[in-house]
Amino acid sequence: MVLGSKTHTIGDTKRWVVEYDRWLDNTAVIQNISVTSPSTTCTIGTPAPTFQGSDVIFFLTGGALGETFSVALQMTDSFGNIKHDTIAFTVVAA
Repeated sequence: MVLGSKTHTIGDTKRWVVEYDRWLDNTAVIQNISVTSPSTTCTIGTPAPTFQGSDVIFFLTGGALGETFSVALQMTDSFGNIKHDTIAFTVVAA
């Protein structure tokens, strides 16, 4: 599912949070996450993607002006459900 389109400022490092509280069943918790970017100039930064409660947190770093790409997220919960999402990004000037 495409979660939306966002802008990322060229050269910045920005923290992004994806909230899964509405998707998770009442007693389910996040067990594993994966966040990947196909871009060679705008990468998933450090610290590594993590989760806190029902939120997935990742940092996006860099970028080339005008570049467009999608970040892929995969989240697995404690019931074994797997959710695949994407976020479309466009890199803009400062």
